[in-house]
This record gives sequence, structure tokens and C-alpha cells, in this order.
Amino acid sequence: MAGEKTPGKKPPRKDDAKGGTGRKPAQSGQSDKSGKSGKSGKPSGTSGSRRSGGKRGKPTLTPLVARAVLAICVAATLLVMLLFVFGSPVKQFTDSGARKPAVAEKSDRKPQAPQPGQKPQKGEPKRGEQAELPQLPQFPQLPQTPVGDAPRGEAATDQAKGDADADASQPAQPERAANGKPAPADTGGADGEVRQPVTPGNLPYEETLDAPVEAGVKQVDYALVQTVTRLGLGRDRLRLASIENRQAKGQTFHFQRMEMRLDGAPDRFVQTLKETLAAWSDTANVEQRADDLLIVTVDGLPTHEISLLLYEGAPPPVAVAPGGARLAIVIDDIGESMSAARDLAALDYPVTFSVWPRSTHAREAAELAHKARREVMIHLPMEPVRYPQVKPGPGAILSGQQPQEMAALVRDAVRRVPYAVGLNNHMGSRATQNAAAMRTVCEALDGTGMFVLDSMTHPASKLYFEAKRAGLPAYKRNVFLDVIADKRNIMFQLDKAARIAQAEGQAIAIGHPLPETVAALKEWARTRDRTVTIVTVRQLVH
Repeated sequence: MAGEKTPGKKPPRKDDAKGGTGRKPAQSGQSDKSGKSGKSGKPSGTSGSRRSGGKRGKPTLTPLVARAVLAICVAATLLVMLLFVFGSPVKQFTDSGARKPAVAEKSDRKPQAPQPGQKPQKGEPKRGEQAELPQLPQFPQLPQTPVGDAPRGEAATDQAKGDADADASQPAQPERAANGKPAPADTGGADGEVRQPVTPGNLPYEETLDAPVEAGVKQVDYALVQTVTRLGLGRDRLRLASIENRQAKGQTFHFQRMEMRLDGAPDRFVQTLKETLAAWSDTANVEQRADDLLIVTVDGLPTHEISLLLYEGAPPPVAVAPGGARLAIVIDDIGESMSAARDLAALDYPVTFSVWPRSTHAREAAELAHKARREVMIHLPMEPVRYPQVKPGPGAILSGQQPQEMAALVRDAVRRVPYAVGLNNHMGSRATQNAAAMRTVCEALDGTGMFVLDSMTHPASKLYFEAKRAGLPAYKRNVFLDVIADKRNIMFQLDKAARIAQAEGQAIAIGHPLPETVAALKEWARTRDRTVTIVTVRQLVH
């Protein structure tokens, strides 16, 4: 019956969120209790009609607005959370659009403006000229630290030990973290000593020293290698004719005479070299003295003399010193990466393994080298100039130690590295300047039959002289191979070491078990100059 209540159900309130949805419309002429006309759905003529309880009815629009506002707030909150987690798609689009290809495509368009932080390249080709050269790889510049200032970052010189990494107290540099993982945390050895294990390409306990001129020489070497690569020329086109040690501004550096064999006019080579030098060095400049002669200077000092020759096949053979040239290659920092040790042992020429006494796999690596008939040395940690900010690792020789403590550390290192026949310093820019400390180290080796190799981590090192005074066979390092961890540049440094051996009869090069160094040594085995014999350190004249 119309107007009766449905049993068990209550009529919906006017302010119900559903707004009365689902109710049958009232018959014509009848109205519900809320005063709403069943026919029109509008309020009855009594505008002031009240619901039971005496409260005025509210418009149905209010809950709809509340719902809409709530939905907007929830959507905005979700959007903010998504942007926080995944980042802005607009920024990603912008960043992706800013990336440049590794090799520029042929185009008649004007060259783009250089990216922030990069120097503009000079001599962009005009319309109709040859295609643009490959862009320079993103390799960090070597530090230009004045002598006497506290250095930081990667070592940048032959006079300063150019090892692979920053000190152990700081995170590894990105170009050295080959596996993209942070350095592992310090762990305690079996004897309770603290040791920081390493992964390949992330070697701890390295220091940085100062020799700006030789650092600039390394940058010029790298720029030359990159220039030849960008022009698509073979590595044999760039020939190191001679090399000599020069001294200036209190530093020793390599002066190199080189020959560059070109197919035609040298303009393109000269312009590309200028661009590359501008990208990698703030101190190097190139001057064209004649149509076929370039002089490169670092800090105003001539370091490279490059003769530009017309390519006519293979270059003439280099005169070899009487008795044959001999080169010893020492790989420091052995004892953490066993995979690198196995690759080095498998080379078809001998390399000397210099083992950290307290590394994770010191004994295992020494035994591997011995079985492969490789020479074994002790890589003894010594105090650097920036100690204690830069840590040489446990068991290091420190300037403040008593002589008996230094001697005990040397004897302990000998015990830890079986089959060792020699010793060289790891870091030690401060300790090796201390003649008394080096005398104690050499005296502790008396009776062992070992030789001493001065790594020359500081130009004022006394290790070589004290070893000679103690009657021990003594040697000095000539070249660091991997100051710049680039395979082609390491091969260039190997060629440089071979040329020094040809000029002086023998030479010693020091590298590290980096992936780039191992790869360079493998390829160099196929391309190296066979007139130079690779030998152990003991086979050199001392």
C-alpha cells in the first residue's frame, strides 16, 4: 500500500551518501516523509519542512564534493609517491635526450655546444668535409697538484707511484670500481690484524704523490694514443724513436723523440692532437716548429719532439744495444685477486710477482707463481707522506718505529711470502726518504740473498743507495705502466719501457693486476718488439 513502510527497511535519509539511489519513485501526488515530491523529485511547496528530529535537510551535493576532494587528495598522494620512487619522467626524457653517441654521425648540421664540464673542441669540420671524429672517452684528468701540497686521487706520475686507487679510508673511485661494488669492509685476519680485502680493480692502500711535469708527460702520451685511435690509424704509425731522462724544476721526467707516419698532409693530425690535448691537460701545449716537426711542452718544458713523416710501410729497425736489450716487468699488489694471478702466470713471457705479505692469498699466490716458474718478490708496505690519512696497510715500515721493530717487520714479511728472492716498497714516499730507516730494512735482509728494487715513489728515495751500501743487489724502477688504466695507453708504456731497454741495455717496468693491465700484457705478447728480451729482475745487471 502506498505510503506504508517496507518491513525491516528504513527509508533512506536525504543526506545518505547514496542519495536515495535504488528507491522507487513515489506515486504521483504523494510525497515521502522528507517532503520530496514523488513526481518531480523536488521539495514540496513547504520549503521549511523539517525532518523528524527538527533538523533542516542538507543538499545532496555536499557528499559528492567531499568524495571528489578525497579522490583528488588520494590521487595526488599516489602521484607524489610514484615520482619519489621512480623519478620524474620529464627529467629522464631530458637526460636521455642529452646523451651523445660514442661516435658522431655524418651530418651537415652545425656542431652542438659542448656539455657542461667539457671543453669545446676546436676545428670542427665544415660542410662537405670528412665525418666528425669519435668523441673523446670520459676518462678523468690526472691531478695537477703542485709540489709540496697534499695530493689526492689517483697517482699521476712515474716519480710518484701511480697505482690503481685512492687510499683505503675513502670510497673507491668510479673508474677503478670495475665491478660497480663498494670496497668490502675491513676484516680481521687469523692473527687478529686488520686487513681490507680487495676486488679486482679496487686495490687499497695506495697514495698519491707530486711530480707535475711527469704527470703532464703521461697525459701527453695518452693524448697521442687517443689521437691515433680517433684518426683510425694503426698503433705502429706512432713510433718512439728515443727516450732520455731530463731534470728541471727539481723533477726528473722522460723526454721522448717520436715519429708519426701519415698518409698525407699533417693538418688533420695536428688539429686532432690539439683538440685532444685541450681535453686532457691544462698544462700541455703543442707548437708546430716546421711543416714536419711538432714540439709539445708541459709547464713550458719541452717533453715530446714529434717528426711528421710520410707513411712508407714499416719503420726502419731500431739499433739494439750490444748484448741485447732486456726488460723486467714487475706486477705489484699480488695476493688478493687470484684470477689475475692465474692470468699473469699464463703469459708466454715471465713477469715478476710482488706479493703483499699480509694479503688474503699471499702464500697461495706465491706458490702459484713458483709452480709457474715466475719470480717472487715481497711488496713491503712503507709510510707515505700523507700518513695517517693515507694508510699503507698492516705491517708497514713507519718512520717513528724503533730499529728493532722495523727489522722484526721485515723478517715477518720474509716468513709470510715463500720463494721470495727480492723486495720492493709499497708506497713509502716518506719512509724511503729516511736513510736510517732504509738502512735498517736493508740490514734486516742480510743473509737472505735477496735483492732490493726501489719503486721510486719519491724522487728523494734513499732505498736504492742504502741497499747498495749494504752490499745487496739493487735496482730502480724506470716506468709505471698503468698510471692511466687504459689498455692502449698501457701498451704504449710497455713500448716506452722496451725503448728504454734498447737505449740503456735494460729497464724495469711496474704495473698492477688491473683488468686493463692484464689485457694489455696479453695483447702486447703478440705485438711486442722481439728484439727486447723479457727477463726476471735477478737477470738484470745491478
